[in-house]
Amino acid sequence: MAYTRGNLAVQERQKEQKSQYVETTTVIKRRSQLPKREKLLYLMSVLFVVAVMGWVGMSHVQIYEMNRQIQKADLEIKTLNQGIDTLQVKKQTLEMGIAQKAKELGYVQAEQENAIHVVPSSGD
Repeated sequence: MAYTRGNLAVQERQKEQKSQYVETTTVIKRRSQLPKREKLLYLMSVLFVVAVMGWVGMSHVQIYEMNRQIQKADLEIKTLNQGIDTLQVKKQTLEMGIAQKAKELGYVQAEQENAIHVVPSSGD
């Protein structure tokens, strides 16, 4: 042991040996690949799920289109019924006004004995 500047607690340093060759090992982990049949099975199952989802989606689109056409037809029916109601009111007011207009023009109502019946002829 070497004595260094009066301190007895210092330990002797050992000579460090430098080796010229350091062996390093690396662990390489390879993932095992899936077999071709299993890959094909996964691919087919994914394609099946996509096809079913597409079919369900298209049926929803058709149902939506049908509902839209039904609502459009209901709206048209409602507007046409309102038009029919207004035309019926106009018809009733015109029918009531015919007798007054005829009296203003000087027409008299025909009696049953004096009524003339005209038979419609063909297109001659």
